Amino acid sequence: MRLGARINRARRARMLTQADLASKSGVSLSTMAAIEAGSPTVQIGFYLCVLFALDALDGLDRVARLADDAAVVDRLSADLLPKRVRK
Repeated sequence: MRLGARINRARRARMLTQADLASKSGVSLSTMAAIEAGSPTVQIGFYLCVLFALDALDGLDRVARLADDAAVVDRLSADLLPKRVRK
């Protein structure tokens, strides 16, 4: 819900209507409304399309770079991972 609220604020700060941003990001108006409402059923790809249209993907870059985080790399070391995972 917080992400949807932030997208809503970013859209309004850029003086865009929901229809404008939906068109610019390639999603339907109903999907745009669902994104701003923080709906958990909206595909993450649609959120990314909207963030791209708002030029707001900079922070996502840092999250996606796990190889730069030494603590994560240590935990994901192949030697530490189990050979198989069973349920």
